[in-house]
Amino acid sequence: MMAFAPALLLAACGETEQKPAEPAVPTAFPTGQWEVTSTVESLASTDKSTPAVAAKVGDTATRKACITDAKDLAALFTSAGAKCTTISDYARQGRVNTAYQCPAKGGFTSPMANGRYTADTLEVQLDTSSRFSGAGDFQMREKATGKRLGDC
Repeated sequence: MMAFAPALLLAACGETEQKPAEPAVPTAFPTGQWEVTSTVESLASTDKSTPAVAAKVGDTATRKACITDAKDLAALFTSAGAKCTTISDYARQGRVNTAYQCPAKGGFTSPMANGRYTADTLEVQLDTSSRFSGAGDFQMREKATGKRLGDC
């Protein structure tokens, strides 16, 4: 047994601990069919009235979107069918930072997404605020995760 100890020690010297490989991060956001699931983490009135949004803390929503242009990610972070104006749509080197202004009854909402992506996953924090001519202004925070399903 003692004769094998030096051989084992020498064999262990060349070994290094294997770490899992980091997911691939493409330079541009990967186009294709995406599925994004978001969960409302907080919702607060900003004008001391009832928030003019149907969501409540704990609600989840899932949407699918076909992204054909890495510079237009609105379908991932805004309501289905919304005609939003892009304020900022940055998605490069694994980082996402977007902002939109979307018309809503009596005003607009402003969703913003900030987070990270890989070749086939997405994780962002969505912060949405509103400005209405009447009551109902709110701020909502959601956590969203997504996965690329394939080509459109």
